[in-house]
Amino acid sequence: METDEWNESDDKLQKLLSRLRQKVGFDHAEWLDKGYSDARKFILYQADQPLYLLRVHVADSFARRVEEFQYLKQHIQHGVRCPQPIFAECFDDLELCYLLAAYIEGTSGEEVLPRLPPESQFLQGWEAGRELKKIHQVVPKTPINWTEQRYDKYIRKKTTVQELGISFYKQDFIENFIESHFGLLNNSSVCFQHDDFHPSNLIFRHGELAGIIDFSRFDWGDPWEEFFKLPKYTCDISKYFAYGQILGYFNGKIPDTFWAKYNLFVALNQHATLIGGAQNHKIRETLHKIKHTVDTHDFENNGPPEWYLECEALGHSFSIGKD
Repeated sequence: METDEWNESDDKLQKLLSRLRQKVGFDHAEWLDKGYSDARKFILYQADQPLYLLRVHVADSFARRVEEFQYLKQHIQHGVRCPQPIFAECFDDLELCYLLAAYIEGTSGEEVLPRLPPESQFLQGWEAGRELKKIHQVVPKTPINWTEQRYDKYIRKKTTVQELGISFYKQDFIENFIESHFGLLNNSSVCFQHDDFHPSNLIFRHGELAGIIDFSRFDWGDPWEEFFKLPKYTCDISKYFAYGQILGYFNGKIPDTFWAKYNLFVALNQHATLIGGAQNHKIRETLHKIKHTVDTHDFENNGPPEWYLECEALGHSFSIGKD
């Protein structure tokens, strides 16, 4: 059952809500039409107070929902500001499963951050970086040959772009950069990745970070891979937040090896960006976005990108290093 097949009067969905009401008290369910997930999301209220976030998925994804449930519990133990998981359950007769978590009240960073002064954006980015560092404490139980998997993924994306018959700005240069720098990942550590860490999945209350949501796309890989989301999503909302996120993650001390790997991960994502643009019928806008990304990143010298340097020039006015 894909997203466009959901129907408010769906009998199976109503039965699921009825069964869940017997387990947790709630007065009504409000459909939450946000995000790009295939799940159907609801806020569950009691006495007009939002208590839970319910995500309903097809039954086939239940094993992954159980994993997500367990990892959320680990993140809570590590002090991550994430939703407290309540239940995960599958109803085979309905061909549906769900994950129920505590609702984090507030507003998404996409709306909040542009209204904050630059220093506040930076400080909230610092806090987000600290949270991301805590998320990365979870490691796989069994070894993963992630470097090989990541290269195979790149080749698949590259092949798909070839099949589309569309090329992007300096594509040959980017592909040569990837091939000549991929060895940087040979000794990568592997950890839990949120895989969608950007302001739209961060909740703010009274101008401060209240929680991180939507762990449903979690993956495993090099922890620094998460930072390619900064130029892809975050900088369009707040480059000051992006700047703070990097500094907060490293507690103000960025390793010498960071920028080369950051540039590699940004380069690796350009094929996926084009594929996504084609799927969403936004090829022209996507090609423009890729050109801007390539032009503003230092692939020649493996230094910081322009957006970071612009913020660094103002860094003296930010309160860096607050605990």
